[in-house]
Amino acid sequence: MVSVVNEVDGKKIELYGPNPQGQFIFTADGHFSVNIMRPGRPKFASNNRTAGSADENMAAMAGYISTFGTYAITPDGTLTQHMIGSSFPNWDGAEQKRQMQIKGDEMTYGNMASSTGSGSTTIMLKRSK
Repeated sequence: MVSVVNEVDGKKIELYGPNPQGQFIFTADGHFSVNIMRPGRPKFASNNRTAGSADENMAAMAGYISTFGTYAITPDGTLTQHMIGSSFPNWDGAEQKRQMQIKGDEMTYGNMASSTGSGSTTIMLKRSK
């Protein structure tokens, strides 16, 4: 994961900080899993994920997103994702299109339907070795 930038009206925000962590997996048989996380999210005082305070839960949710499902790619580079599930419940069962471009070991992944509710998000990834 290199960067995750949301742009609204020309203003750019790094949604998961300057050094986001994550993993994109696309299998040859058409399945995907995406996980993006802001490093350094505060730990829950209770050490119990079901007993977090409102602030702890908000920081955890705002600093993480995960989706999984199936995908297809068209010749023009459009990626259609059929989301079976997501940590953002509004995306459960959704079908969304992304623009992607691969150059060497780098991939740009453009999301016009940002989970922030506005703007577009561009994700830059570099293949791990």
